Amino acid sequence: MTLILERAIMERIEEAAAGLISVRADGDRARISLPLLYPSGSGSAVEVMVNGENCFVSDFGFGALEAEMYGADSFYESNAKKAADRFGVGFDGLSIFKTWTSLGRLDAAVVAVANASVQAASGAIMSASEEKERRDNAALYERVREFFGDRAVSKREELGGRDAKWQAQNVVTLPSHRKAVFELVNAHPNSIASKYIMFADLSRVEDAYSLNSVVKSIPRIGNKGAMLADVSHLIELDSPKETYLRFAEAA
Repeated sequence: MTLILERAIMERIEEAAAGLISVRADGDRARISLPLLYPSGSGSAVEVMVNGENCFVSDFGFGALEAEMYGADSFYESNAKKAADRFGVGFDGLSIFKTWTSLGRLDAAVVAVANASVQAASGAIMSASEEKERRDNAALYERVREFFGDRAVSKREELGGRDAKWQAQNVVTLPSHRKAVFELVNAHPNSIASKYIMFADLSRVEDAYSLNSVVKSIPRIGNKGAMLADVSHLIELDSPKETYLRFAEAA
């Protein structure tokens, strides 16, 4: 009974594993789809061309296309070179590839090319996101400085919460000596979580701070904004001066 059960389980495991990978032949090449996901959620794929006992394996620019979809194409080349070096494959400016690997090493080449492609696209998109956040934060600083005056605004300042000290950005010292903090928050879960943790601690210091989460668009941040609203005011980056002043004075 146990042997029969074990055989049935193994057959199901093998069936599940086989379903994770698909192969489609097209003339002298084959496309292999793999369970490695790009940031968009699209599955990765590589193409294999066979010449005798040797194979040429390439992502055929799928990683570059993924980065381009996110507006991160200008960051792709540097990230692709790093990923190619890490996985021991090549990069020609568009495609990530492994040239003339043996049939016996085909599995390793397929995994290396697919991993490098996904990592290159992910790295490029992350770099683009970080650069955009730097630009948006610089714009926010200039906006706060314009509204409150140079002498009242610190680009970065250490503030004490109930349990920890935090490096807060865009900090305004009000005439009452109370601090108003305007922190840029993007839609990425890590950004939301990190600001929530900081604001949750700072909010425990009674009447010391006006805490403000600045977002590009309140509707676009969606339900995640409710979490930020529990510990801070929500304000859009392009809001007028009156809105910034009102939130700075709000409890």
